[in-house]
Amino acid sequence: MSEAVSPEEVAKVFVDAVAWGEHHTVWDLLSAAGRKVVLRVGAMRGMDQDLADRLGEGTAATAEREEFLTDLVSGLRADLTGNDLDNLVAEQVEAATATPGRAMVMLVLPLPPALGIAGLPVAEVEMTEEAGQWRVDKLVPRTSKPK
Repeated sequence: MSEAVSPEEVAKVFVDAVAWGEHHTVWDLLSAAGRKVVLRVGAMRGMDQDLADRLGEGTAATAEREEFLTDLVSGLRADLTGNDLDNLVAEQVEAATATPGRAMVMLVLPLPPALGIAGLPVAEVEMTEEAGQWRVDKLVPRTSKPK
């Protein structure tokens, strides 16, 4: 992604990478804040803090990094389970564009016209612009699962 692309395009590439298991792309598209959140959540769920530190610093062994990224993609897939990830449409939420360098993208599953609604919101992608490129801070699934 050497040329500037929209938040919607980056969000779609991110979800496609989740769907297809392209774990390096998922990691590359996370913002610095997004990576910190992912590592903090991992540590809270039992990942060794030293490993989290190595991953954050980029000094983890290849096998450690690969295992972590595979688990990360599996977790993101679980968050989006039951949705047709290949057919999601990314739509920027206008209210979120009020803050420069920040964007909110809604991932929507298109529905048949006979249903009378354009699509079903699946997840929100919170994004930040870093060094002129959009990066993912957080993926927030919209789910009906009890919390």
